Amino acid sequence: MLMPLESAPTHDSSDAHSFRSDDECPLHITVLDFLYNFTVPDLEITWPCEARFYWLSLQPFVKFVRFLLSYGTPLIIIIGVTLNTVSFAILNTPVSCDSSLSLYLKVLAISDNGALIFNYAVGIAKSHFTFVNDLFMNSQFLCDTNSIIMELFQFTSTWLVVSLTWARVIAIIFPFGARNSNPERFAIISITTLTCVSFVISLTKLYSGGYETDSVFEFIPCQKKIKPWGSAMYFYIALSTWLPLIFIFIGNVLLVIHMKKLDALRRQLTRSFRQKINKTNKTSRTLLAVSMVYLILLLPLGIVETLELYWDVILIKYPEKNMKENKEYINW
Repeated sequence: MLMPLESAPTHDSSDAHSFRSDDECPLHITVLDFLYNFTVPDLEITWPCEARFYWLSLQPFVKFVRFLLSYGTPLIIIIGVTLNTVSFAILNTPVSCDSSLSLYLKVLAISDNGALIFNYAVGIAKSHFTFVNDLFMNSQFLCDTNSIIMELFQFTSTWLVVSLTWARVIAIIFPFGARNSNPERFAIISITTLTCVSFVISLTKLYSGGYETDSVFEFIPCQKKIKPWGSAMYFYIALSTWLPLIFIFIGNVLLVIHMKKLDALRRQLTRSFRQKINKTNKTSRTLLAVSMVYLILLLPLGIVETLELYWDVILIKYPEKNMKENKEYINW
């Protein structure tokens, strides 16, 4: 697996050499155009000739991905921000703003816009405009603040969907308890607590690498990986992908089951009460659509992050002086 420079393993050059020496390799190290610092010691050992040829063979695919990132991402950002803004405006109307679900969805729209802007729009700007990236490179405060905000919006959006999914599940399974309580007040407490917890977790980006140091937009990161994640990475990936996936999936299953029960009940009741149940089902289906979108988006991310962690921690290889062992590193 090709790795960014910061995460590439390095060993003592006296105990390692590439499968071919750098003098014999027809491809200079600069062919690896994703590297930005070619003065790092033992770079030729870390990236042997075979790896450079492999990178060259991937160029058609790399160019296609870079094209999508350069032109497809801005389009997604524009569409996403526009739809979230429209949703927020609609949810603020008197007809829609009188429920706890609308409160969750309004905060989710704001959080999603924040994630689109800080995680993607800023990344594209830093990648395409040197002066923008220089602002972050020359200001540690700006760099740290951006890293925290990126993580804050990403984490908050994910767990907001979990919160509103289970808030709806509880309201449907225990309708009388939900009616007698104050769901709007409970929603405010849940959102406030979630935001505070997300902020505390986001502060870890001051001490370890995050989206800033591993961005797909290939800009020079202003933040270095001060401390390695170690075993905490397993917990972080579970907290940001797999746990939300499990909670959303279980919540959706319960929603579908109870919606079917309500449909069966609706056919046995009077017309006036039927309209009330139709409204309940309509709200549940809206929430089901939102949570299903997040379920579909989170699943590939969780799989990729888990495979990458397994590859970089369990299957990791290092340059070796032994020809056979060094070939294993090259294949890795």
